[in-house]
Amino acid sequence: MSFRLTTAEKTALARDGFVVREGVFSPGECAAIAADCEALVGELTARKAGAKQTVGSYMFEMRRDLSTVVKWEPDAPDLVMGVEFFSHISPALNDWALDARLTDPARDLVGEEEVILFTEKLNLKRARQGGPIILHQDYPYWQQVTPVAGRIATAMLFLDGASRENGCLEVAPGSHREGVHKQKPVDDFDAMEMDREAFDEGRLTPLEVGAGAVVFFGPFLVHRSLPNRSGADRRALLYSYQPAGNPHSREMTRPAQIRAVFGEEKV
Repeated sequence: MSFRLTTAEKTALARDGFVVREGVFSPGECAAIAADCEALVGELTARKAGAKQTVGSYMFEMRRDLSTVVKWEPDAPDLVMGVEFFSHISPALNDWALDARLTDPARDLVGEEEVILFTEKLNLKRARQGGPIILHQDYPYWQQVTPVAGRIATAMLFLDGASRENGCLEVAPGSHREGVHKQKPVDDFDAMEMDREAFDEGRLTPLEVGAGAVVFFGPFLVHRSLPNRSGADRRALLYSYQPAGNPHSREMTRPAQIRAVFGEEKV
């Protein structure tokens, strides 16, 4: 069975910069994937923690023993906010990344028949404590480490229903056609973030979706998510795909501000 984008979805992608598919994964599958995610978080938090450093709006911990990065809630530094790079330490979550329901649409977004992972992230918005993901585009971050940053496509799989109350994804339709939006430095390490004052946040559209939905988008789409003010978690996996033949992000040299903080080029 093929899960490639339909003609209507390709039209929507070109116009809006994203495609939403509801009910891609069943409730049982979402529960199984969520259990794999919680097992990963449990393993990471059970190990001895390293130094945590704030870069821009986020607090990071470089786990070089596992070649991964843990993101912690700045206002609750004992609470995991996210994990980036886990396909090499979680076979189960790596297997989900290879599911045709994700890779087939990614082929259409990337424009190649053979795609592989560029990076993968687990985003956790814990009940009443999950913080925001700031307004941003992915491209400015990725262009620092790979020449194919403009060809990377992300599939965001929601393991829980997403609403305004629990911090659903918000996107700016059409913003992907406007290049890189204005950036500004935000700390002493020259970390750059999107300049909110230079962007009309009234353009943002909340994507309220059910568990099992997937949102596909490219690297130039402006997006964010607000804090989780509900009594339940809002968890999501983001698998980002690139043309085959390119190295995984964890194998690449880190941006200058990361090196300035942690003193290492790679995870």
